Amino acid sequence: MNVKITYCVPCGHLPKAMELAKELLSRYGQRLNKNFSVTLDTSDGGTFEVYIDGAKVFSRHQERRFPNVDEIVSLIEGRLEAR
Repeated sequence: MNVKITYCVPCGHLPKAMELAKELLSRYGQRLNKNFSVTLDTSDGGTFEVYIDGAKVFSRHQERRFPNVDEIVSLIEGRLEAR
């Protein structure tokens, strides 16, 4: 499973992206080992999006807020259960 976090560099969203990446790696890195990765991808225009295995699961533009860790964890858990 790959989680990609696309964040706006000029907006200063790097700390939020790193915080989310750290939390996800802490929760799943050891448990799923080589079957789990987090990728940070730069963007602009206020972007903060989260993708799981290529599917967009969160967009700051659509939700008008940043994601909280628990909602992303819930989406990951749902996909793990479906496997």
